[in-house]
Amino acid sequence: MPLRILFVPFGSEGDVNPLFTLADRLAARGHEIVFLLTPHYKAHAERRGFRWIPIGTEEDFRRVANDPRAWDRLRGPEFVVKNLVDSLPAFQKAFSTLQEPIDLVVTSTFGLAAAALAEAAGIPRLNLHLQPVCLHSTFDCPLFVSELAWLRHAPRFIKRLAFRCIDLVFWRLLKKPINHFRRELNLPPLRNFFDEAIHGGDGVAALFPSWFAAPQPDWPELRQFGFPPTSPKNQLPTDLENFLAAGSPPVLWTHGSANFDTKAFQANAIATSTRLGLRSLLVSLAAPPSPLPVGVLHLTHIRFEDVFPRVAAVVHHGGIGTVAKAIGAGIPQLIIPRSHDQPDNARRVVALGLGKTLPYRTRPGGDPRIDRALQELITSPTIRARCREFQTLMASGDDWPALADWAEDLARR
Repeated sequence: MPLRILFVPFGSEGDVNPLFTLADRLAARGHEIVFLLTPHYKAHAERRGFRWIPIGTEEDFRRVANDPRAWDRLRGPEFVVKNLVDSLPAFQKAFSTLQEPIDLVVTSTFGLAAAALAEAAGIPRLNLHLQPVCLHSTFDCPLFVSELAWLRHAPRFIKRLAFRCIDLVFWRLLKKPINHFRRELNLPPLRNFFDEAIHGGDGVAALFPSWFAAPQPDWPELRQFGFPPTSPKNQLPTDLENFLAAGSPPVLWTHGSANFDTKAFQANAIATSTRLGLRSLLVSLAAPPSPLPVGVLHLTHIRFEDVFPRVAAVVHHGGIGTVAKAIGAGIPQLIIPRSHDQPDNARRVVALGLGKTLPYRTRPGGDPRIDRALQELITSPTIRARCREFQTLMASGDDWPALADWAEDLARR
């Protein structure tokens, strides 16, 4: 019997794409798919023929993405949580437009509004965690910011205290509005952020493989699956195909699909490319200054799974979607993180021998550290061999049919 499944992603494209991948799997089984979605990603739904209901406007998305506070190293997560609170009425309004009964709601980590609305309506919910940093562990402590690197080696009771402090920081912003929201839905209040607010649901899934982040004894009850499988490749735009065919494989530079604050990053990309004689492909919503040097091309958007197999390396922010696609393509990564899950993803890539990481700085005229790190990545046979090893590992199995099975079971339970 076909099911009607509602997907509610929250975040940038790396957070949105995995939910569309699961939706594709379930749609192929004959189920009806509906999305609550910012209009910025409406093309993802429309080209698949999925019904979608807008959350806010394109202007709302760009206002948040254009705000430098969204990417601040220390206060970025707080800014995101504040905007989550501000969006609660928009989620409720969109949810109220659903006329047909829903059999399952699928959310990502910060889908707190959809979680409450599903709970109030008695609809089963599947919660998807895309990044290991969402799962606090005193055994394998995430790296939140470089200043807290010492915490990974601290006694476990110190880590528990730190996690409690972090929880209180988020809960200070969320407790009153989210529990007011729940009270209006006749739901009991939540007592804390990590244990109840983001780990709730009838099912919780971690969408990254155990070789990237191994299960820990103090994780919440969940099931772990691999990174989203690579989707079939699309034909590249003509200008990109011509650029790739005109010379050696370029280095791809990107600092996030929802980041407009890329001026310093682009300046470093152009300066490094010039000094090292590299061809480079810049991918960003914000256009770099023009004219660009010979051998440098800018695109506002491209599916990374389509172009990564054709590049020599990728320099990026450390978003989990970009990390996974680079591993799947077998290319080395230089990660320059700013905030959120990026520092933790970067240290895991380095630990696997798949790349390097550098702190984010805004030096005019480029950064010689980037030159040295990128040169080593491109020329190191050891890193290349390691990248091929994990590319093979990613291609060796697809456990997402089991994830789709579980989603169906939850809906029919």
